[in-house]
Amino acid sequence: MNLFSHGVDPGLDFSNMSEISEVYERLTRMNVSPRQPYAGELVFTAFSGSHQDAIAKGMAWREDGNTEKWCVPYLPIDPKDVGRRYDSDVIRINSQSGKGGVNYILKQNFGISLPQKMREEVGYLVKDVSDKAHKELSPEWIYHIFEDHYINAKNLFTIDECHFRQEDGIVASATIGHGGRQQVITGVGNGRLDAVSNAIKHYFDISYELSVYEEHSLTRGSSSKAVAYVGIICNKKKYWGVGIDPDIIKASVAALEVAVNKIEEIKNKEESKDERLLQITNYIYANYKTVTLDDLAEEFYLSKPYLSKYIKEKSGETFGDILKKVRMKKARAMLKSSNATVESIAESVGYQNVEHFNRVFRKTYDLTPVQFRNQN
Repeated sequence: MNLFSHGVDPGLDFSNMSEISEVYERLTRMNVSPRQPYAGELVFTAFSGSHQDAIAKGMAWREDGNTEKWCVPYLPIDPKDVGRRYDSDVIRINSQSGKGGVNYILKQNFGISLPQKMREEVGYLVKDVSDKAHKELSPEWIYHIFEDHYINAKNLFTIDECHFRQEDGIVASATIGHGGRQQVITGVGNGRLDAVSNAIKHYFDISYELSVYEEHSLTRGSSSKAVAYVGIICNKKKYWGVGIDPDIIKASVAALEVAVNKIEEIKNKEESKDERLLQITNYIYANYKTVTLDDLAEEFYLSKPYLSKYIKEKSGETFGDILKKVRMKKARAMLKSSNATVESIAESVGYQNVEHFNRVFRKTYDLTPVQFRNQN
């Protein structure tokens, strides 16, 4: 085989090394070492990202008890020349496998290309399953682990429907299913996903940051499908979700839904906030530019004094506090994402006096609108 690897034909047929090894073991009752050059079961197999690199360079890597890596160089040969197949033999996953091997399996077999920042978590998840099962994992098993944790995770709430309209950004009307009922919640954002995210934050009264968003077409199976990856950060913890759908917006919302459902605060909220208060605050979110307490009282057939007291008792905030918070969030988003003047932003969020807008913004964020824009 060494001669053959140098281009010298020894006149022997090594095109089916697996069969030769089987006959050898059967007739001699001796075993071919798993790491025997050319014939060993593991010679063309990698168990982690570094092993893949070694194979690409024609090196067989091994580990000793102290986990220090050493290598035995052997003369490289194409696995196909000895009856090996790259698609099934090259990468095998066990408890020692790293994030690179897991990502390789998902990409090559299922078209799933994980974001760089997601690979470590998925790698540890698969490693944990292999540790507990004391087995190597097949590509199908790996995908099922991935699917169960990031695509089909059990949800406490669902986003059943979304409608969008353009209005100084995007306004989303998201139908949230939670606790056996559905509520249409309004969210305002720079894009569709941001608007839906803000609707969820409003509904559950939580705060988190959309930290990672990536998408690509599914390269295996159906080429018409898109894959979206969403990573969020809440209380310094990162949560991931994945969505697959022919519509990239639906895929993105599905990924966000999975990620947010993992937040501990969500799990502890068996029921949503007071239904009437939710309707009231939702009306404020949908009409933040022009809404007044008079408008709100007329919409809900309540007197102004009673409405003011009700909002304060149920939310801990006044009508003015809630309205200001909504307007400031929208103003901050516009300052980050658009080149509009401070005057036009002030007007678009409901402030006719730009000086008043500047004062409110500075009191809220400890920065003037211009300072905030320069920092972001």
